[in-house]
Amino acid sequence: MTKKNKGILISEFSNLLFFWFFGVIHFLIFRISFIGLNSSDINPQTEIIEFLKVIYMGFRFDVTVISYFIVIPLLLNYLLIFLDKMNWVIKTRIFFQKLFIYSSIIIIIATLNYYKEYKDQFNHFLFMGLYDDKKAILQTILKNYEPIKNTILIFVLIFISLKIFNFYEKNSRIYKFINSHEFKYKELKISVLVLILFVFSIRGSFTEYPVRRFYASISSDDFLNKTIINPFRSLNNAVLDYNEINKNFGVNPFGEISSKITTKSKSIKKLLEKKTKSDSLEIKPKQIFLVVMESYDSWPLIEKYKDLNISNNLKSIGYKGISFMNFLPASNSTMNSFASIVTNIPYSGVNMSIIGANKSYPSSIFKQFKILGYQTNFFYGGYLSWQNIKNFTKKQGVENVFGAGNIGNSKGIWGVNDESLFEKVLAKVDDQKNSLNIILTTSYHSPYEIDVFSKGFPYSSKKELPDKVRKIYDEEKLSIKALGHIWYADMAIGKFVNKAEKKYPNALFAFTGDHFGRKFINGSPTLYESSSVPFILYGKSIVEKLESNCNPGSHIDITPTLIELVAPSNFTYYSFGNSLLNNNRKNKLGIGYNKVINSNQISEFSKNYGIKKQSINYCTQKNDLLLEGNKREHDSLMSLAWHYVINGDRLD
Repeated sequence: MTKKNKGILISEFSNLLFFWFFGVIHFLIFRISFIGLNSSDINPQTEIIEFLKVIYMGFRFDVTVISYFIVIPLLLNYLLIFLDKMNWVIKTRIFFQKLFIYSSIIIIIATLNYYKEYKDQFNHFLFMGLYDDKKAILQTILKNYEPIKNTILIFVLIFISLKIFNFYEKNSRIYKFINSHEFKYKELKISVLVLILFVFSIRGSFTEYPVRRFYASISSDDFLNKTIINPFRSLNNAVLDYNEINKNFGVNPFGEISSKITTKSKSIKKLLEKKTKSDSLEIKPKQIFLVVMESYDSWPLIEKYKDLNISNNLKSIGYKGISFMNFLPASNSTMNSFASIVTNIPYSGVNMSIIGANKSYPSSIFKQFKILGYQTNFFYGGYLSWQNIKNFTKKQGVENVFGAGNIGNSKGIWGVNDESLFEKVLAKVDDQKNSLNIILTTSYHSPYEIDVFSKGFPYSSKKELPDKVRKIYDEEKLSIKALGHIWYADMAIGKFVNKAEKKYPNALFAFTGDHFGRKFINGSPTLYESSSVPFILYGKSIVEKLESNCNPGSHIDITPTLIELVAPSNFTYYSFGNSLLNNNRKNKLGIGYNKVINSNQISEFSKNYGIKKQSINYCTQKNDLLLEGNKREHDSLMSLAWHYVINGDRLD
């Protein structure tokens, strides 16, 4: 090894060390900025020790990522020193420095914006865009997420970072410090020390166990836990989760199906078989309207927020009918929840917009109501190319499909407004025919295009909100205009029901939300407020049953509830769920994806953050609190659903 090469070796070690320190500080600034920009999401009771724990654990995750950018130039440093090719080492290191700068800054800005919508860093829902309306998504980004401002910020940060590296390249103080000390076997000792430190760095640990995913749940503050894993690791986790739950082979992500089930039957269809009881409605409804409301959650309906008066129509409908408050959506996205409602199969992480367009299920609500003699119609305020929804509903047995393309002339990014959609329903549904009509709305969706103020929304600014709400309201979390779209969705429902009751005097109405709207009046929704959606039944033949209101449920319980209401006694049907009006059913639970609810508690299960629980008191009925065993019930149901979608009906 020549003296020149020895000098370059030490110089490159010092440059890589600076690269490492730069990456650590880079991610530290990101984490602090992340916390600062979303400080309203922090629990006010969180102590300073929690912040320190998060910074330290975040550091451990960060150094593993930085090490991946360093590993190739480091190895080349060892290999090429004897081949007199050190210029290759320098060029390789500079390339990875730039790659780190470009990729990390872009991904950091992306995850900060992603968090605004999904209240998490990257997760597997990121890939729902593969099935979504690309044009609508682009237009939403252009309107909602300030792409010009973000692009300028990206260029500025890249420019500053490159300048820092260029400055250090010419003023290597670490190299000068090392070079000022002479000792025996200096190059060899430094090479060994660097290699040892690198091994610890890429593992994120000095112990026998490397830093692992579940370590990202060390804080008592849920939000701070979400800042621990840096964007690279969160993106990697999102890819792994998406691949795991969408692969068509391999191990069931929820565990093997219980032997108690497999010995009971070799067919899932047989397991789903049920018989109606004799307590259905005396006067069968002629028309059934099931309205699936875009992003409509339960919180605007609860007493705590009554002063807002933005959901008065739906509340009034619930008072006159049956309002199930302890109710969960199938998933956190529209298509996955809608697919679960239609097929009556729990969402187990597998997007069914493609699978369900090629495979028909006996549990489909459309197929089963056709057997009962109902015409089946689907009305969607958006475009029928979205998520392959037309082909999907057709395969599941719907007879007539209507989308934005044949509903109205006034179209926005995601389709027509709710008023136009409901007018189409009233025009197309025959009052002389029995019919099941599923209606999927779109209006309460960013970028919130409707002029709600001209339609009568009473608030134009925060100062006009009721005192009780204004004190906790954060306009950055839910703008006045977005709040107005909740009011608008409710207003459109009220107008529709008023007209429909006159045209269809013997109609049954059902209302639910597709998922939590990802918007709340501040940054601190409870687990219930950020999970639950309403389910309301209303019609002249529906009598309020207080003992039923507390029955917990989820989207998979809608089909059996409606069938039990209208079908003759002893009718055979298929369902993963149970009728919500059956007060004698065992294990009263509402099960959604990674969440479970009963009459007085809700739980959430997460790979990253463990189990979260919240007691709820929206019911007078009292059951035992949820036990840890409900995680097993959740996984058992999801395991069966995943197997059914991926492997088919046979259990053997």
